[in-house]
Amino acid sequence: MTAGVPHLVQWVTPLPLWSASPAAMQAPALLRFETDRFMEELQAALAAKVPDLSGFVARWESFRERYPGEPDDPPGLTPKLYQPAHGRFYLVAASLVCRQVGLPDRAVDPTRSESVSFVLRRLDPAGDEEGWVADPADATKRVWSAAGDPTTLAPGEDTFPLFPIRFTADGRGRRLLVGLVPTSSRETFESAAAFAAPDAEGNPFVAEARARVVDPYRALRAMQPGATSEIEKAEEDQRREASQFLLLDLADVLQARLPALWKAIGDGAPPAAGDPGGDLYALLGTGTEGPSARSWRSAAVAAWNGAAHIFKGDGQSGVHDDLGLGTLDPDALDAALAKALGPLPAPAAAAAPTPVPKLEARGQTLYVLRCVYQRPRCGPLRPAVLSQPSARFTLAPFFDADAPGRPIRIVLPDPSIASLRRFKKNVGMVTNAALRKQMARVAGLDDAMKGNFSAPGSGIALDEICTFSIPIITLCAFIVLMIFLILLNLAFWWLPFLKICFPILKPAPPPSS
Repeated sequence: MTAGVPHLVQWVTPLPLWSASPAAMQAPALLRFETDRFMEELQAALAAKVPDLSGFVARWESFRERYPGEPDDPPGLTPKLYQPAHGRFYLVAASLVCRQVGLPDRAVDPTRSESVSFVLRRLDPAGDEEGWVADPADATKRVWSAAGDPTTLAPGEDTFPLFPIRFTADGRGRRLLVGLVPTSSRETFESAAAFAAPDAEGNPFVAEARARVVDPYRALRAMQPGATSEIEKAEEDQRREASQFLLLDLADVLQARLPALWKAIGDGAPPAAGDPGGDLYALLGTGTEGPSARSWRSAAVAAWNGAAHIFKGDGQSGVHDDLGLGTLDPDALDAALAKALGPLPAPAAAAAPTPVPKLEARGQTLYVLRCVYQRPRCGPLRPAVLSQPSARFTLAPFFDADAPGRPIRIVLPDPSIASLRRFKKNVGMVTNAALRKQMARVAGLDDAMKGNFSAPGSGIALDEICTFSIPIITLCAFIVLMIFLILLNLAFWWLPFLKICFPILKPAPPPSS
């Protein structure tokens, strides 16, 4: 080639996979890895005396349970790419070389705005490629659109980064370009904002205060006295422990949602006349029961100051109030909290979220990958260089019978109140008015077992948001699961196939003094 004329640039398959087939030489490779340490595995394979990646090439694999006599899958099935949750990770790998003897690596100069990346293309029923580009009708949205010439980059088409890995082959330094293949897409949900935003019927902070303060207080007052002195003493201890956390929750609600009222309580000065929190301030002047009988205001401040000791359970918090025997009316407390919290101002209109690629994950749509080399400073004389398409593949859904299963070990939490309170309530379940009416038809468990149902009441038609904690839900689900499995074991003998428990030796706790 004449001096001063640059060599032609092209994409080829990774050097450890080079073969005599021209078609196989020009297509990027899809590499499959089975652990989270896939980058270390790739580097170890390239660091070998003779680098070999043949064992990592993606292929069809299925892990579903087969019935007796079911034949194996036929050969040549299109590879299905599983998700990271299944324990599978996929890399696209290729080499950017100059078309000359030895195919030396082409250097990418970032100082000249040169870059390497790859694109994900979807295949339509006719086998033509579609790119993920901006919607011509709405620039804030993106759609799949025909790519036209598949060897060119569509304007505004989404690209994914490639990064280099250096290795040695035949005594020469080489470079491999790899990128993580997206096997799932992230949808833009507004559910979190919806939970925080007020609706037309009230303030969600009122529901929070009711769930954290009023409802537990009702439950404390509903506790029946024990039949014996030992049981009564145990229940008294439980009420005092629960009262500590109830007062702590009350203090947390006040300092987070009503900081001015919380400051007034700390200063011992009632709010100004006409303040919505005035009724709540006066109501919290009601006394508590127990060795440290005092007002709810003083008890809440003491609980907030002794929070560390309450969580430790060392008995040094100084909070020994028994709210279960208190005289404060729960309905009055509910009304005062609702009045103090009041309605929220209307939120500002949020900008519409930017959509992200939606990958069809039912194992039907076909996809390919192409590597891209861009030199924007060279202008139209040097357009982007796209590789040949990779092998076709499909994407597996999250729940796929063919997918492998990761070993999962869930350590259940300590069921004590102090331990369970450490977990954030990050799960919300929304029940509408119609569902609440159906649930309200059941008058009681005994009546439901006898087939007696009460007529739906004429309550206020409000939706409800119930918040829970994932660890606590897991613990409850585990208990319910064990109950059902034991009941089913009365009629079936397959319980050992569902539960395998291994004893774990651990030192016994020291005897209490």
